[in-house]
Amino acid sequence: MKTIGIIAVIILLSFGFSKNQTKVKITNKSEVSIKGKSNVNSFECKYNSDFIENDLQVSISRYSDKILLEGAKIAIKSTGFDCAHRMITKDFKTILKADDYPHIVINVKEISTAKENITTKLHVKIAGVEKEYLVPVMFNQNTNNVKGQLKLNIKDFKLKSPKKLLGMVVVNDNVDIHFNLFLQY
Repeated sequence: MKTIGIIAVIILLSFGFSKNQTKVKITNKSEVSIKGKSNVNSFECKYNSDFIENDLQVSISRYSDKILLEGAKIAIKSTGFDCAHRMITKDFKTILKADDYPHIVINVKEISTAKENITTKLHVKIAGVEKEYLVPVMFNQNTNNVKGQLKLNIKDFKLKSPKKLLGMVVVNDNVDIHFNLFLQY
């Protein structure tokens, strides 16, 4: 979810302009998945790549080892995930409150290039609750590819994991969001 925004930010690192506006496209080769566990099994929900393509007009300001971004805001469909099993997918959409909040909004605010590490500052809004995260990412300048992983707790967004079979099957509140984004600019 957040990964799409992170990728847009990383691509912008390669420009090196002080103040600039550029068009960034996240292609449908990109992949986003959410991995989680229950006390019985693990699961993976993949985002449908048909919903991934986004064109963004991003303003970039460079200050020393930081890049500030405006317009790197992406809304992804809460219903765009497939967990490979119909009931798990349904439960996942219920957790996200997809009927009431059809989009997860990721706003990439800043990229830090201190030393050899690249870190992005993201604002993530799920089910009406917004949180800020610092996410380390890897950027391949040759392929315009951004990869990263964000660990979050669904309770931070006031979401509740479902309990099945009279509470015998319980989903862990911690999930990992993996993203592998391909950009064009």
